[in-house]
Amino acid sequence: MSRRLLLALLLLLALPTGAAEPLLRLESNATQGLHKGQRLELQLQLLVPTYFLAAPQFPALQLDERNQATPEASRNLSPRIDGRSWAGIERTYHFAPLPPGTYQLQASEITVRYADEQREPREVTLQVPALRFTVSTNQGQAGAPLAPQLRLSERYSPARAELQVGDILLRRLRLELDDAGNLLPPEVPLAAVPGTRLYRNPPRLNQDMERIAQRFVREEEVRYLLLESGELEIPALTVEWRDTRSGQLQQVSLPARRLQVAGVTATPVHQVSGWQHLALLTAAALLLGNALAGSIYGHRWWRRRVLNQQLRSGKPTAVLQALQHWLESYPEAQQATLRSQLAEPLRALQAACYGTAGDWHSESLRRALRGLSRRPAAGAQAQPDWRLNP
Repeated sequence: MSRRLLLALLLLLALPTGAAEPLLRLESNATQGLHKGQRLELQLQLLVPTYFLAAPQFPALQLDERNQATPEASRNLSPRIDGRSWAGIERTYHFAPLPPGTYQLQASEITVRYADEQREPREVTLQVPALRFTVSTNQGQAGAPLAPQLRLSERYSPARAELQVGDILLRRLRLELDDAGNLLPPEVPLAAVPGTRLYRNPPRLNQDMERIAQRFVREEEVRYLLLESGELEIPALTVEWRDTRSGQLQQVSLPARRLQVAGVTATPVHQVSGWQHLALLTAAALLLGNALAGSIYGHRWWRRRVLNQQLRSGKPTAVLQALQHWLESYPEAQQATLRSQLAEPLRALQAACYGTAGDWHSESLRRALRGLSRRPAAGAQAQPDWRLNP
């Protein structure tokens, strides 16, 4: 008998337990009631024991036509329930601050598709419960006043108050707005400052989402170009805002700022002496001479100077070598022209160098060099054929 009882117990333990069902959790900051100026925040957590087969369609929550919730982006969860890992999706909803009264959030539904423990697809519909809450007229805990909803601050660079004409003063403005729903911070009014030119950059708008507050931050940079000397004053700045939590008119302001702007100091002009002028002219002449010497015309002029020196020495071999170097400084077309004009003196010079000619005189070559024409000889021009193509 005991063996039969033991076998039955083992069979009962081997049977699968009940399949886990999806869970829907609703969390809210309105469980203990809200006070005037505090916004309503809801969190929906959808959990399944395995994994989702499709993204769930979260409902659009609203109290009435004027009070609709603003949802955040969904967030994935992976909690452990009874020692097992579940898959989850969380979405947070925010409502704008509400006036005092009693409110009712109607019930809604969420359809979820997931895989059961046997990996079979399933689809269930879960109920989002209704929520009833009250907004009281008390401001904060123990009657403490609410913190300002709008805050304004500034920072100058450079921070010193003594500046000079032509300097640029950078002013950074920061406007913070808390818990105003979808409302954005107002524009900061800036007045022109006499003696300056104002350059205003487009503002930057950032949004910070926290668990207890929603904050919009408006940052703006303004540059003042100082044009006149003397005492300047950047006027005080005031921004008005009606607090959406209490309905009271709020003012935030910044004090005026006085600046002492000095004139531009004249830079002394140093007198240049005559020796300095001479040194500058000499340096310019040397630079020009180096440029010419490095060019082809400078090489040609130098080789012609060497040729004249060898002509005065009267040595045929040295004159022939200098003449060849000078001719090589010209293009080939001009070389042919020059050689044809120097044909007779060049033959006499070559005979004196390599032949049995007697005394050689450089006067004939010197006269031929003075009468040279360096333009290339004009070639025979091809006559056009005016006959028609048959």
